[in-house]
Amino acid sequence: MKWGKNRLAAYLAAITLVGGVASTWKWSSTAHAEGESDPGANARCATRLSVALLGNAPAADFAASADPQSQVDTMLADPLFIERFSRFINSKFNDGPGATSEEDAAYHTAKYVLTQKQPWKNIFVAPINLTATGAAANRVVSVQADPQGLGYFRSQPWLLRYAGNELTGIKLNTAYRMMNNVLGLTLTATSNAPGADVSATGRASAACRACHFENYWALDTAAQVLSKVVRNGATVTFTPADGTPKAVLGGVMVKDDKEFITAMVESEHFAFNTCRLAFSFLYGRPENACESPIFDACVESFKTSGQIQTALSTVAKDPTFCQ
Repeated sequence: MKWGKNRLAAYLAAITLVGGVASTWKWSSTAHAEGESDPGANARCATRLSVALLGNAPAADFAASADPQSQVDTMLADPLFIERFSRFINSKFNDGPGATSEEDAAYHTAKYVLTQKQPWKNIFVAPINLTATGAAANRVVSVQADPQGLGYFRSQPWLLRYAGNELTGIKLNTAYRMMNNVLGLTLTATSNAPGADVSATGRASAACRACHFENYWALDTAAQVLSKVVRNGATVTFTPADGTPKAVLGGVMVKDDKEFITAMVESEHFAFNTCRLAFSFLYGRPENACESPIFDACVESFKTSGQIQTALSTVAKDPTFCQ
């Protein structure tokens, strides 16, 4: 299935995503007649690739390469890329840096998945968890196997960070953050007037029910399959969901967080958002409608390999990236 212009429009109508429109950036301000060689084209291409992928100016031999884009896959295995992309993912998946390194769970998990060359979905669904040792400046966070893990979504610091403050312990903030990270969902919260009913009854009012109980991303419905927050003074714990199946994501029946996340990574929206991340990383902006052939190729290549490196490679190797 292709994600062309019509498919893109249909998707954006179904799930709200933030994205501006920008013109394709050109490296050269000098026009060259058709067939005329551009002696600086390869050096500019090398510079663009090196800056985008590694955050550095190109080495002399790379700048002199006759085909810089042939080195893209090698660059995607470079520790500099892995570090840079992991930080990028952390910035996209959070509103700001965590108070502790453990709260930046997306960064640590992305770095682990990229280093291990695992499928990108493992950042969300792999049986892993974060552990931390040491104190203060000597604190070290690592990713370890955990049969009860679910990517970073069951990491205790991440759960506490996004537990939210719903009156009965329903994790609306967690449900939203999960859909934001996996699918790219972006919703704008509205401010309530003092004394407004913020209970489930109030959220079912005409002004709020679309986001909370209707549409693909119904927050209250999704939160029903997650654990609940229990607060006792400064102590916060979580109780498991009751196991009652709920219809989420347009009608998929799930009973817990694992089934909820699995349904998302198995959807076409996941591949779409992965390629949107690839465009954002490489271009610093969302894709344009005129770039739908490249975007389609990105989606198809990612669906085949499962690795986000493939999505990035497809976009970075396209001739238009170095124009």
